[in-house]
Amino acid sequence: MSRLGIALMLTQDFPAVHLVAHRGQAVDHPENSLSALLASIAAGARIVEFDIQLAADAVAVVMHDEQLLRTTGCPGRVGDFTSMELARWHCGYSTRFGDRFATEPIPTLTEMVAALGAGARVQVLAELKDESIARFGLGTCMQAVLTDLEPIRDQTVFISFSAAAVRAAAAAGWPTGWCLETHDAAALQTARALAPDMLLTDERAIASAADVWDGPWRWAAWEVVDPVRAIALMQLGVHYVESMDVRGLLANPEVREALSK
Repeated sequence: MSRLGIALMLTQDFPAVHLVAHRGQAVDHPENSLSALLASIAAGARIVEFDIQLAADAVAVVMHDEQLLRTTGCPGRVGDFTSMELARWHCGYSTRFGDRFATEPIPTLTEMVAALGAGARVQVLAELKDESIARFGLGTCMQAVLTDLEPIRDQTVFISFSAAAVRAAAAAGWPTGWCLETHDAAALQTARALAPDMLLTDERAIASAADVWDGPWRWAAWEVVDPVRAIALMQLGVHYVESMDVRGLLANPEVREALSK
């Protein structure tokens, strides 16, 4: 396949090949936190990725899990609480980081957008999670998320595991990426129907160049921290290697060389 792909709507600022800060510099910061995203940018990331769930008042917040326990230590689901209630909690991931990030707030999507729009220009992969779609409905989720993302529209690719969400974003004129739940013939058929700008998959699904399907998209693969694997994926035709340790990968001269080709 072409190294550059055929990207449909990606802006000219979107790198042809690069690393993606998966939930920010999450190897040493709480994932999806403002500090994690800003640390990844400081480390040299030109593309950042984060996850979106809806609170009970239909306010979008940046959080991967529907359940709050893993990263906040609090029981319950994101959608059980209003954004004001969530603002009183913290996402410091104490089981990993102790008290180091004890006051790290759960960011709203509006707060994340403001931080990204005000700092060094980066491209954004914003993922709407399926759990919120199931709970609040596609229309409510899309309205909340696309409205909040509008200030950084020219920097952003809307991504989701939900084909319906990807289809709705494309219809509204947004660049899109579809995240693959499975990497098989049925997924390829759906991908051809959606024709997104990006396809995103688990790196374990890519064993050869044949797994990097040709089409009107660029490829991203998560989650990689090993430099050897990162280079191998790029050699197989993956454009974007997602990592929670962008800093570590960019410190490797072989990775930097692979990115320059």
